[in-house]
Amino acid sequence: MGTEKNLRLGVLFVDTIVLLLFVLGFYHIMYHALPSSVIGITGRSWMIFVYLTSFLMSSLLFPSMVQLRLIKWSDVFVRVFTTCAMMLLFISLIMLLARPDHHFPRTFIFTSIAAYFVVLMSERSLLRIILTHARANKRNLKKVVLIGNDETVFQLYRILSTPIYGYDIVAMFYDGECANEEIRKKRMGGTNNVYGWLANNRDINEIYAYFPKEQHETINMMSKYCDNHLIRFYYLPAIDVFKGKITFTLLDDIPIIARREEPLRQTKNKIVKRIFDLIFSTIVLILIFPWVFIWVAIMIKIQSPGPIFFLQDRTGQDGKIFKCIKFRSMKVNKDSDTTQATKDDPRKFPFGNFMRKANIDELPQFINVFKGDMSVVGPRPHMLKHTEEYSRLINRFMVRHFAKPGITGLAQVTGFRGETRYIDQMEGRVKKDIEYIENWTFWLDLKIIIKTVTNMLGKEEGNAY
Repeated sequence: MGTEKNLRLGVLFVDTIVLLLFVLGFYHIMYHALPSSVIGITGRSWMIFVYLTSFLMSSLLFPSMVQLRLIKWSDVFVRVFTTCAMMLLFISLIMLLARPDHHFPRTFIFTSIAAYFVVLMSERSLLRIILTHARANKRNLKKVVLIGNDETVFQLYRILSTPIYGYDIVAMFYDGECANEEIRKKRMGGTNNVYGWLANNRDINEIYAYFPKEQHETINMMSKYCDNHLIRFYYLPAIDVFKGKITFTLLDDIPIIARREEPLRQTKNKIVKRIFDLIFSTIVLILIFPWVFIWVAIMIKIQSPGPIFFLQDRTGQDGKIFKCIKFRSMKVNKDSDTTQATKDDPRKFPFGNFMRKANIDELPQFINVFKGDMSVVGPRPHMLKHTEEYSRLINRFMVRHFAKPGITGLAQVTGFRGETRYIDQMEGRVKKDIEYIENWTFWLDLKIIIKTVTNMLGKEEGNAY
């Protein structure tokens, strides 16, 4: 995941530099070749600001596709055209709103966007060539396993072996014989050998599998295994064998069914959620946090010597570990990373107990939200010890880590907040977390936030100790 994020940031950085150089160069050319076209433009700095702002706004709505896998040239062309069209709209709006009394430089703007379309398409072509070369040299790859002895699997093998797609097929499992020598070299055993091999190879990202329609139980067992080990599972469909929501997509011309629908894997939804997280956390950290911090810091220092903040390793998205920040609500103790707080926990000091009941101790987690470790809404993050324990006891527990952890979540506003003494309480929480991942919408986040606030004002305690 880190490599994917760095790649996206790298493409955005290259885009920004190319646009900066383009605006400077185009302004210089038009200034000397057609001076009348720059009438109404007060300077290069202003134009750079307008074009960069418009590009960034357009990129938020239509981010680059060049680094994505299984993207055709026609899709790249459409995305570049859309980006330039949105830039034209934003540039026009900014120029008209910021300087309504100035002459609108139509010739400069329209010709520059037409020229930039050519430049951006050329840049995308070059970046695609670079990515193809990098992926051919085993960089920026997703490790996948293919299962099944069927022509559909072998066609998918040929598609995913194309370097530009960025997949590393590390193993194949099938029963019977295969005439293709290259595929035979990838074979690590029959379908019964999959689990033993996966136990010794824990860095697999995705599994694509075909089983005959009568092997429903085999498919579901493989699906559960992947859910519990943070592997995304894709079934090469014969029939619909999954319960609940699924996602049907095409890899080239091969149809596949994803185990579940994940709206937050769509780029536009990620952008919407991230923008909201940044705005919301910024408002809280500027307007609320400083005043609460002063009050809380004084009370903590009076009642319990030690640090104001409590930092604890928690399990985040895709199993990554991050430092969760809270106001310290307990006396400094050696059991903080292993033992949940209980109703009459002797480790709590009086003001700390009040903070936990009022959720004040979790306010610093908006710093985690601003940093990107957490979201305002999502599955609550667990201590590492509890993640390890519950992943063994509860089926599909690890699925909740496909999303960013949140300060509040669907489970918390539907009765599964705080201490979980019994396994069925945690199973209920996991069920709600998965329901949230499969049914996410921006409006659902707003509903959860409103419900969280009303629960706090209504002094709903639940199991929060």
